[in-house]
Amino acid sequence: MGPTSSELIKKEIIDQLTWDSSVNANDIYVTVTDGVAELRGKVPTYASKIAAEKNACSVEGVRRVENYLEVELPPDLSRPSDTEITSTIENKLIWNSEINSAGMNVKTTDGVVSLSGTVDSYWQKSLAEDVALFTKGVTEVVNNLSVSVTKSIVDIDIERDIKSTFKRSGLVKEEDITVSVTNGIVRLSGTVPNYTVKKQAKNIAMYTAGVIDVVDDIVLGRP
Repeated sequence: MGPTSSELIKKEIIDQLTWDSSVNANDIYVTVTDGVAELRGKVPTYASKIAAEKNACSVEGVRRVENYLEVELPPDLSRPSDTEITSTIENKLIWNSEINSAGMNVKTTDGVVSLSGTVDSYWQKSLAEDVALFTKGVTEVVNNLSVSVTKSIVDIDIERDIKSTFKRSGLVKEEDITVSVTNGIVRLSGTVPNYTVKKQAKNIAMYTAGVIDVVDDIVLGRP
């Protein structure tokens, strides 16, 4: 009896994780059931945790990834103090010309970074999280930033702008994704063929004016 589809997908995920030199896959364990991949084990950085999830999502046949990886700094490396982590992130935010960090607050507790306060757009909220994500010693990022848009834009205009950008995209097919907007919160649902399309659809929503949050319910598979 040959290997099942789930076993083949699992092998592909492991091969993908091993290929990516930015991910330490030695302590990552993969299970796959009905296209849902679970990642368990330990990684040295929060960035590695996210990279592992992206790699798993990129494998054909994966519909969703449940990421249960734990971040554990290698014993031969000293973790910066919470105060040092907070200071590093605050400085990164200040020096990032794309982010208005005046209304942001950063707090670190045992390596877990909490972002609070307000930003001018949803994409700035996401970008601030990435800044924290790639900071040494961070084990998790809790993004509680709220988006306060300076111009009132009605939901129907946000939905129209997103769908129009889907049409211009060389990757996203408008008919594959349902877009609904309520009080500036965008929900994306539907089925797309791969992670690249899923990511592009979310990015389009994220950079659309008036959006304060994006709920990504898109699954991977064949539409």
